Amino acid sequence: MQREWALILLDLISRFTTPFIKEASLNVSSPEKQAKTGLLVVFLIILIPLLAALFFLIRFIYKNTIGKKLKTTLTEDYKNEAAAYEKQGKFVSAASVYENKLKDYKKAAVLYEKGKDYRQAARLYEFLGMTQKAKELHEKEGNIEASAEVSMQEGEYEEAAKLYDKAGKKIEAALIMERAGRRLAAAKVYREAGEYKRASVLLEEEGLVKEAIEMFGFSLRGQKPDSSNIEDFYLYAFKLEKIGEAQKALDIFREIDKADPAFKDVREKIHILAPPHKEDIDISLGGKSTLRSFIKNGRIEPKYSLKLWVQILKSLQESYNSGQPFGLLSPDNIVVDARNNISFLKRALSSAYISPESTRGLSPDVRADIYSSGVILYEMLTGNLEYLGSTRVIDIVEDVPDWLDEIVIRCIRKVREDRYQSIDDIFTDLKALSKSKKEPDTKSE
Repeated sequence: MQREWALILLDLISRFTTPFIKEASLNVSSPEKQAKTGLLVVFLIILIPLLAALFFLIRFIYKNTIGKKLKTTLTEDYKNEAAAYEKQGKFVSAASVYENKLKDYKKAAVLYEKGKDYRQAARLYEFLGMTQKAKELHEKEGNIEASAEVSMQEGEYEEAAKLYDKAGKKIEAALIMERAGRRLAAAKVYREAGEYKRASVLLEEEGLVKEAIEMFGFSLRGQKPDSSNIEDFYLYAFKLEKIGEAQKALDIFREIDKADPAFKDVREKIHILAPPHKEDIDISLGGKSTLRSFIKNGRIEPKYSLKLWVQILKSLQESYNSGQPFGLLSPDNIVVDARNNISFLKRALSSAYISPESTRGLSPDVRADIYSSGVILYEMLTGNLEYLGSTRVIDIVEDVPDWLDEIVIRCIRKVREDRYQSIDDIFTDLKALSKSKKEPDTKSE
């Protein structure tokens, strides 16, 4: 209405003044006419503000008399319309009038609630800052998540977490508890949701290391180490070792070794954690010990390593004639007396020394023992198996000759057809190389 009045006023001013302006612009030749034009311009300058002031005065009078009466009448009409709906029991229709026409949001919220349109009622209560009422109606509607979101907006994190938990949204509940600084409560909910790793992290942050490791172990239940989870299995075993759970750690490292014998330092871990066998103790009391006891003291000098290794191979050949089975060669099964005489035990082989084909179910033969002997020589020369399969002996130990390193490499090749095919083949290479190179003494051959 105001815009229409303004347009009318502008149109009148334009209609009234345009002819005079045109006449003034066309008749400017004589001084008399110029004077008349000047007076006309002054008149227009005075007239335009007067007309504008008159317009605003009329508008003010209209607004506070006729307009106000019309507005009051319209408001009363809306109220009567809403009252009629309410009398008929149409509370949602009445609420819509109060919200959209009368802008009475509180009354509208009450009527929405009365009409059981809890979503609309909650929306208006939330708009009005009545968050408790909004949450109550969201829950009545069955939208617990919406109630939780209201709590989040108000910074009521614990309340929001409880609501998310009630709604079955445990991850969201745990995240909010964590945000609120309630890490133990969050860890509990993470566990219930199956998020064991995250629960483990929170428990460890709270200083509950043992419980954290146990929780981490839950994430691996029912699994076997493979390329997708081997890092997690290694970390689990490492944590167990750290808190003194040696046997549990050893069992996990052995499982990893079956999946990937060359993974990190698993083989060395197995050797460190493997408890001594009763046979070793008995033999030690009789003046004998296993090769393991030699290696545990550190790497063996290349010259002595080679002599001892050759003696092992010779004794192995002799043992075959007396029924020694293939595939049982390891430092734990090799017994050495004071004169370096070798004998062998018949017991389960540590996975670190099992040939690749044996892990695939193929029957072991002499080449399986050649593989195991190569691993043993590598360990004697370096002191551990940490880098077996990835680093040559000469890259770790400076005083080992190249030709001896080549023999080790040929013994531990993954494909058995690529290894030495017999122990005699090894001796042939050793004799030829020892004659051409001035390297460790092999006269004991």
